[in-house]
Amino acid sequence: MAWVYFRVGNTTLGGGDPTIAVLQREFARQRWITRAQFTLAFALSRVTPFTNMLAFCAGTAWFMLGLMGAIVAVLVVTVPSAALVIWLTHICEIGATNRWAQAAIGGTVAAAVGTTVAAAFRIVQPRLGKSEWLWTALIVIAAFVLSSTSTLSPVPILALAAVAGFFWKRP
Repeated sequence: MAWVYFRVGNTTLGGGDPTIAVLQREFARQRWITRAQFTLAFALSRVTPFTNMLAFCAGTAWFMLGLMGAIVAVLVVTVPSAALVIWLTHICEIGATNRWAQAAIGGTVAAAVGTTVAAAFRIVQPRLGKSEWLWTALIVIAAFVLSSTSTLSPVPILALAAVAGFFWKRP
């Protein structure tokens, strides 16, 4: 389990969402947790501002191995990537005036955006084939609009979506 968190957590570009999407594939392949456990860990991790991926790793590892699993998962995901960020920050400072370094940074940012969009699609994809695809699309669009045009943090946006989902009349 630690190897999977280490490998995925430290080689997936784009932040928490792409990492969670790759972990979802690994969990399904290994049958380590159920879909319901994955969904619960994912939903609860969204409540913690700015630490979604770490909360997700702790929650899913908790289902597998309890408290020790959660601690190990968070450590193997954070320590190596924190060291990498320190090193990359130093490299970026050195290359701040180098046009080749700036081009490489721009390409990395573009790749991170692409993997984040792909991860978001993987997460919502199971809901798109069902009779609730329109509802799912409306929630995704509303959350995007609220996130990009308002000063609301993710917590109130998630709360609004939960309330809307609670009152939505299903066919």
